[in-house]
Amino acid sequence: MRIFSMFLIFIGYMCASTASWMIRKFGKLTYEQIVFHLNVPLDVDIRLLMSFLQNTVITAAVLVIILYVSTSKISKKQCLLVSLAFLVGSIFWTYQKLNIGSLLTEKNNFKTVGNFYEQHYVEPKNVSITTPKEKRNLVVVFAESMESTYAKAEYFDDNIIPNLTKLAEENINFSHNNGLGGFKNLKGAKYTMAAMIAHYCAIPLKLPIQSSRFRPQNGFLPEATCLYDVLAKDGYNLVFMQGTLKQSSGKDKFFTTHGNTQIFDWNYYSVRDHLSSNKVKKQRFKKRNGKYTSFYKRAVRDDRLFMYAKEKISELAAQNKPFALTLLTLDTHFGTENFDSKNCEAKYHSKDFLDEHYFKNVVSCSDSKIAAFVEWIKQQPFYENTEIVIVGDHLTMGNTIFNAKMDRSVYNVYINSAVKVDDKVMKNRKFTALDTMPTILETMGYKIDGHKLGLGVSLMSGEKTLIEGGMNIKKLEQELDKQSKVYNRLLFGK
Repeated sequence: MRIFSMFLIFIGYMCASTASWMIRKFGKLTYEQIVFHLNVPLDVDIRLLMSFLQNTVITAAVLVIILYVSTSKISKKQCLLVSLAFLVGSIFWTYQKLNIGSLLTEKNNFKTVGNFYEQHYVEPKNVSITTPKEKRNLVVVFAESMESTYAKAEYFDDNIIPNLTKLAEENINFSHNNGLGGFKNLKGAKYTMAAMIAHYCAIPLKLPIQSSRFRPQNGFLPEATCLYDVLAKDGYNLVFMQGTLKQSSGKDKFFTTHGNTQIFDWNYYSVRDHLSSNKVKKQRFKKRNGKYTSFYKRAVRDDRLFMYAKEKISELAAQNKPFALTLLTLDTHFGTENFDSKNCEAKYHSKDFLDEHYFKNVVSCSDSKIAAFVEWIKQQPFYENTEIVIVGDHLTMGNTIFNAKMDRSVYNVYINSAVKVDDKVMKNRKFTALDTMPTILETMGYKIDGHKLGLGVSLMSGEKTLIEGGMNIKKLEQELDKQSKVYNRLLFGK
């Protein structure tokens, strides 16, 4: 009986601690995000797995052992009643913490059929897109979880991203206010794979009721026309680079489906350069009680990845074809353990290295590396004909150093654009990742008839976006949740 009571406590604690850990690491979950990752493999960092085990299974086991020993004098009946009460309370707390009711409502909303795409989706294949006489090279940096929010000293006692702030001030930064700002998070674009699709295809990533039909190995959004499809048609050399495995979240299938894209990931560089996980990143982190060596994963961290990007860009520039290279950074994904102490200064100290506020150092380090990469490109002979776009993929997922009162937005900057833009067009805009694809094309000198592609509009044009045309973000998300024959055709290819 006592063992059964301890088992109930173990289950209850596991439920509550798992919910707490998930919110801390991933932020508010959405139903479509859960469905996607149940259908597509996710490259899990061993440190993320260890963090989960330490905060849930191991802690729960230790708690149960302590309680089992310390409650030996309590009657079995009392022990059972207390454990049952604890289990019920934990389940209720987990339900509230994960907002299960909202997830179930979202699931039910997927059964509703709408006509939003029929009214607003602009099929790129049917739009006249005029290629500029002089094709420009394109370098896109998807800066993992990079927010304009980090520039606000009133939130963090300092501007954590001074270099990215300067780049935004000196170039084109579309903002939701009069100063440095950005775009809002959108359901269907709140995690990396979905965000990249929203940016490059001007549609969200939604797996509706028929998610079992989704087979990315047969083509990822096969009927959608995305940025790389347009550039491939114009003879561009296309490259995608990331530090983790290309199979993670189906990125390899997406870039293979859209353009004859060369993909460079951990597998490629680990074989070519004989990398082991320890060689990629080997450092020790201080803890209050002694020291420990971090666990490693199969990943090329940003410092080395930028080095590889320089190598690849130089190679592409030497060829007699325009190129487009997309680089996905990694270090600002999740925890403080990704801080590169070898190459960056720890400006923001804390008593405990693993304190969440130490994450500011990770962001500051990424700010320096991205700026150095941009400066390198500026010094190259091909820069004159090369545009650089830096965008955050989405808001930082975990509740690391944020609170609900903060005005948060995702970072963006367009450097060395072929077209100049008026400040009135840049500032006080309401937009999302859906508007990135047509904006990139028009900053490169492309002319889009009507300035709209997919669900996006070129911000260069000054035309109203979906949420500037009388539809707020909440209403837009509700419409995007609904079933659509048009979207299912793009997703499934039928």
